[in-house]
Amino acid sequence: MLKYWRLWLLLVVVFGSILAIGLKPRSHGVEIVYVTRDSPASGQLKQGMAISRVNDFSVENMEEWTKYTANITGSVTLVVDGREYNFFVNRSLGIEAQALERLNLDFGLDLRGGTRIILKPRENATRSTIEQVIGTLQTRINIYGLKEIKFFPVESPQGWYVQIEATGIGSKVVDELLTSKGSFEAKISKPVELRDGKGRIQLGSNYYDVQVLNDTVTVDGKRVPANGSFILEGIDFELGNITNNKILLMATVYRGEDIELIYTDPQHSGMVPVGDYFRFYFTILVSNDGAQRFAKVTSGIPSQMDLNSGEYYLKDSSIYLYLDKELQSSLRISSSLGGKAYQTPQIEGGREKRLDAAEEKMRLQTILRSGALPVSMETTSISIISPTLGSNFIQSALLAAMAAGIMVVVIVFIRYRSLRIGIPLVLTGLSEAVIILGISAMNDSPVWMGVLVVNLVIITMVWWKLHESDVSAWAGAILIPLLGLMSWNIDLPAIGGIIAAIGIGVDQMIVIADETLGGRMVMKKIYSLKERIGRAFFIIFTAATTTIMALLPLLFVAAGVFIRGFVITTIVGILVGILITRPAYARIIEMTLERRRDE
Repeated sequence: MLKYWRLWLLLVVVFGSILAIGLKPRSHGVEIVYVTRDSPASGQLKQGMAISRVNDFSVENMEEWTKYTANITGSVTLVVDGREYNFFVNRSLGIEAQALERLNLDFGLDLRGGTRIILKPRENATRSTIEQVIGTLQTRINIYGLKEIKFFPVESPQGWYVQIEATGIGSKVVDELLTSKGSFEAKISKPVELRDGKGRIQLGSNYYDVQVLNDTVTVDGKRVPANGSFILEGIDFELGNITNNKILLMATVYRGEDIELIYTDPQHSGMVPVGDYFRFYFTILVSNDGAQRFAKVTSGIPSQMDLNSGEYYLKDSSIYLYLDKELQSSLRISSSLGGKAYQTPQIEGGREKRLDAAEEKMRLQTILRSGALPVSMETTSISIISPTLGSNFIQSALLAAMAAGIMVVVIVFIRYRSLRIGIPLVLTGLSEAVIILGISAMNDSPVWMGVLVVNLVIITMVWWKLHESDVSAWAGAILIPLLGLMSWNIDLPAIGGIIAAIGIGVDQMIVIADETLGGRMVMKKIYSLKERIGRAFFIIFTAATTTIMALLPLLFVAAGVFIRGFVITTIVGILVGILITRPAYARIIEMTLERRRDE
């Protein structure tokens, strides 16, 4: 049995792919695709969960979901992912759902449908402004790593809107990433000591008189209203707390335009457990102008020792970092930084769960790197959109594939006069498509780890019992299961990649058949079967390497977002071919020749 070990590797990988595609525990219900902010389920139910029951009614499909939730009010019980949730619905349940996907494949917008979201600017906006908004949002989703989101400017009598069409996008992403304006500010609290109602503000080497008389504040001879603001040396100040002997000012030292770089390397960014929560942090690099403002504001502030740590900090002074006017973090300022140009402030925060902390850290980094939107946006409507290619597209594609397979068998039979060559060729090509889909499947790590273990057992037994080695097949036994840890959208470009990979595979298998079955003399030398297979694989590996090298740059060009599925699928298909299916097919050809000799 071990002499057919390449075929066993192929069968194990194909079986693992089938499990990765079809092994999905949830078999009935509908899938949540969006939970509105006003929904009573907001904060409890999330995108991707499956609803199997509404009150006393079992939900099997979208028709039943629509029927049982239409105009529903009062006390509502939902069974979601096997757990019961109780809500009181006043106006609307606020949950958008779609048919539950039976497979672990993440089909794209064209094949499965998705969510349509309309964003409205909070103030008047022109088309040019909306296009700037779309550009910033596209940058955000690229940085954040979201998949297949389309943006369109839409005009109506009320003005310009942004239309978003997406698959697998949750309300949290919309509320916290896409509608967040991203206005960043860093403020420093600067204390000003008063004596008999008078004091001085030090900014670098300059001083400005301050006077407080009957709750009236005068700065540099100009009256400042209570809780008002003023500008000194281009720095915005706000009046804070006022006592008999002190005024606390809030000075804005950094803004979004000052951010030059967001550090993501381990030296400047990370996450650590602290007690019962996870603390995250990352450093930003700000402009020299911002650093000079920091130096001016922190000059003249006395230092004070912290009794707990023994470290010295600026007295009554901290730096506060805001995003959309919400405080993100506040840090005390070391006394060594007083009066110095400081360009690397640190943003930090915390969440109870590690995953939540990582998501929040990524969200903040994404918004800061993309910059602020020119206008604030709000969600006005959410709806479910149907697949643009229709529900029968997959069936039509399968029928076309069957017809193509029959044609290949006929042509190969005419060429070689043997079904033993044509039928395995088509089945091997079909196995490549199954393996590619299995690698692209979601939530399949346990399956592929099992495949890896079985493959390692097979190649270990081959080395031990047969003392036989094949570098390409051994590499495939290890690499292909590891590639199975990936996942990506199966959309039109990805389907094109599968077709391209199968086409390349058929060509390469015909090369193997020609080189091994021809039995011809080359350069007046008769090559053995092993040598002919080696010649075929030299051609195959050369062509595969050239194709992969030609495809890789497409991942990094501007249009890479739209063709990434094609590039990834094609490269994975080529690797599956040269490492798993081609060695197996070559063994089938060897078996065919052995049978011919026996006959």
